[in-house]
Amino acid sequence: MDKYSASEALNVQLGQAGYDIVTATSVNQTTNPNTNWIAITMIVGTTITTATSVDTNVWDSISGLEVPAGTTIYGRWSVITIGSGDTAICYRG
Repeated sequence: MDKYSASEALNVQLGQAGYDIVTATSVNQTTNPNTNWIAITMIVGTTITTATSVDTNVWDSISGLEVPAGTTIYGRWSVITIGSGDTAICYRG
């Protein structure tokens, strides 16, 4: 039996599994076991210090990327670190 129905699975892919507000810190699987993040929306500031890709054959990891506020980057990450003075919404998958 599947864990999610078709509509529930689509909702999870769209980030409806929740979110974390990240300000000059990290979200990761150590503090959030079995969690991946599927979108990063920059709110204040512009630096994604690191985002470790879960699917390196599809998405590369991110290192030191400057992103305009209001921009959303999609992928699947196990660790996301936002720069000092910056804030992002990281959506759980």
